[in-house]
This record gives sequence, structure tokens and C-alpha cells, in this order.
Amino acid sequence: MTLQTKNKHIFVFGIFAVDISFYVDKKVKPGETIIAKGSNVGPGGKASNQAISAKKLGGNTTLITRLGNDNFYSYANTIWGKEKLSTSVKIDRTLPTGMAGIFIDDKTGENSVIVHPGASAQLSINDFNSQKSKMQRGDIFLTQFEQSSDTTFSVLKEARKLGMITIFNPAPFGKINKKVYQSCEIITPNETEAEQITDIPLKGKRDVQKAINKIRDLGVEKVIITLGKKGAAVFDGDEITFCPGKNFGKVIDTTGAGDCFNGALASALSFGKDLKQSVEFSCAAAGLSVLKRGTAQSSPTKIELNKALKTI
Repeated sequence: MTLQTKNKHIFVFGIFAVDISFYVDKKVKPGETIIAKGSNVGPGGKASNQAISAKKLGGNTTLITRLGNDNFYSYANTIWGKEKLSTSVKIDRTLPTGMAGIFIDDKTGENSVIVHPGASAQLSINDFNSQKSKMQRGDIFLTQFEQSSDTTFSVLKEARKLGMITIFNPAPFGKINKKVYQSCEIITPNETEAEQITDIPLKGKRDVQKAINKIRDLGVEKVIITLGKKGAAVFDGDEITFCPGKNFGKVIDTTGAGDCFNGALASALSFGKDLKQSVEFSCAAAGLSVLKRGTAQSSPTKIELNKALKTI
């Protein structure tokens, strides 16, 4: 299957959560109470973040998710409406909308995250099937690992059967049935997730190359390992190359940078960029996102990204 698509639709499957972020100057010890230097409430959940990123960067995008029957339902719809994001949402009458607690080092911007998926934990193949008639061969399908593993595997397998370009962001990492790799055209682990998949500590480029080769042997066609500020390594089916990260200024908050990268990747592929070009585009988008606080709201627009790229 070729990655040369043009103006294809992007379907993002996964959770929405309300992010409650705290900016702190040290890690919290057991039994300790500390005073945060700042806080923020905003939209989150990897799928929602990635869908918003793809949309802001120009991709024709639909988010498939679930919400609880609570106050956050209207909050989510207000956020998506502002971005003009198309959604397919089922309301759960028994479970709440997902939530995430995020602790951010105010000095480095690095973060730790705790997620409760809430209603999104009940996502199933039926949610995917609700949009199946709109999916076409060559469209982009992007999912993560915040819903159940069985659901993740089922939707990837079905999307692959439809001839879609399937992107699996294995985050947060969980036990992966080896059969699922055969349904991934592209997999996008970060360094930690790549180490968990391969049992190879990534201490340098040679280790990254070994990890990519090991993931390829599992049946994935194309592999991208994101390397934080160092950029990303990509195997496009022919060769392994390294795309350097983009530095646009002082890092404020790295939360959501990976989601921005994945949304940007889907968007670039939908425009018809090849995989290497798409990774370069995604590294730049993620590099710009860390200059702002928050997750979805920190993702740049296509205009903002093009403007920033002219300055470096």
C-alpha cells in the first residue's frame, strides 16, 4: 500500500479526558503536600489531542470517542466546536467523562500523567462501525492505547481490512498481542515504549536502529520512534533515517508534544507528503507545541507552523 495519498480523511479513535495540570518545582514524596506554582484545566485524552492537532494543521478529521453524561460533555463539545472538528460521540449514562492529572516540572517542562478513561474505557468496535460507511481505501486511521487492548486490536484490524493507512501510537504502553503488529502500517512509539516493545535500551543511534529492525520483524511495515527534543527516527520501508528536532525557543511544557506529533503525522500524510516529509513536518509541529502550556491548546495551526519555520 502506498503512502502517497492526497486530501484523505483522518479518523482518530480513542479517548477524551479533561486535563488538570499542576506546575511544580519538585516531585511529590509519599505523604507530602506541596504548593503548585500554577495550574491549568484544559482538554486532553490522546485521541482528542491528536484529532485537534490534525485539524488545526489542516487535516479533514473526525474523532470517534465516548463521553459521560456530565458537565464535561458540554465542555468537550465547546472545545471541538471551536476547532470545527467533526465528531462521532456516544454518551455513557453510567460512567463519567475521562479525566487526567498532570504534574509538570516548572523548570524543565517534563511531565508525569495519570489518566482515568471513564466512559471512553467502554469504546468498542461498534463505535468504529458507526463511521465505517464513511471510511474509504487510503484514508488515515489513527489510534492509541488508552482504550482496552481488545478494542484497539479490533479496530486496527478492521481499518486495515478496509485498506486504510493505519497508525498505531502505543501509548500508554500495555501488553501487545503480536498479531496486532500485522495490522499496523505505521507504529509510533517514543523511546520508552520502543524499549518496552523490544527490550533494547536506547542509548544511541545504533540502539535505535536495532530497535526499529526488531519492530519490523514483528510485522510492522513502517516504524517511527520519537526521540523527544532530538527528533525522530523513521523506517519508511526502504531505509532508516533520523529527523532532527526543531528548536523554536524555551521549552515551557512538553505535555501533549507526542500527541501533536501524531496528529501532525496524520495530517501531513493526508496531504500526500511521503513518510520522511511527514515526520519532518511532525517534528516541527511538536517542537512548536512545547512553547505553550497545555495539550490540545498548545498544538500550532498550519499558519503558525509555516511562520515559525521561516524564522529558523
